[in-house]
Amino acid sequence: MFTLSRWTWPRWIPTLMPYFVMLNYFMDLLYSLVHFSHLGKQRAVVMNVTNVFGYIYTVFDMFLILVSLILTLGTRIEESGVILLLIGRVIHRLLLSIWSMLLYYLFSECQDMGCLLMLLATKAKMHAEKGCPKMEVSSYHLLLLGARLCLCCMFLIWMDEDLNVIFNILSLLLFISIGLGFYCKVCSYLTLLVLMYHDIFSNHWSMLFGWNDYFLSMNYFAMFFGKIGAFLMLSELGAGKWSMDSYLGLNDYERDQKGGYKIIKEQATA
Repeated sequence: MFTLSRWTWPRWIPTLMPYFVMLNYFMDLLYSLVHFSHLGKQRAVVMNVTNVFGYIYTVFDMFLILVSLILTLGTRIEESGVILLLIGRVIHRLLLSIWSMLLYYLFSECQDMGCLLMLLATKAKMHAEKGCPKMEVSSYHLLLLGARLCLCCMFLIWMDEDLNVIFNILSLLLFISIGLGFYCKVCSYLTLLVLMYHDIFSNHWSMLFGWNDYFLSMNYFAMFFGKIGAFLMLSELGAGKWSMDSYLGLNDYERDQKGGYKIIKEQATA
């Protein structure tokens, strides 16, 4: 099973960052609750059904998000909560997507999936620290690999936006580095700075407060904090076994494990 011995990190990251990731879904729930009537009619128009079915789907979506939030943040079966969220997102995209923008929606959903997978990896690490591991080490590293690759979809979205040449080059470099897991922790911290530039200081600033509905601005902030939380968790967990960092011996955890093994071996021979 996946266990930890000398892997230390700032305690506020595993405690708070999962809430950052789930804040986006909480805001979706709150928005649906406040604008229930309008949202139900809007979805009915998109699905080309009567308003009653739009309301029924909205209630179903709200219930799914609520149960997922409780399972993910309030219990030890967070995997079930994440699975419910993913099921809800798939249903949402199948019913309400604009198919001409399918590729954009696909990358966006992969990015959200990366945040959720990073949350699961963080939870797995926390359980291992408490001496009650729930995941095999191979599964844990595969989870990190999947989360890392899904998060890279954010850079593809940025490059498609074509903000400016320097930003595109930086996005490409981060995409390659994090995708390969090369100096992943450093690149994760750099991504936080680039993310703040993209979402706040670039020409996207109007999306912060330029809405008629304050809930949309709050939802934008929630998505921003969700991405911040995911990359902060990645910066602490590292790239995992399936990465260039592991191949080159740059993972702190692996160095600690090898060092500990060497000490034990020397003591045994002595």
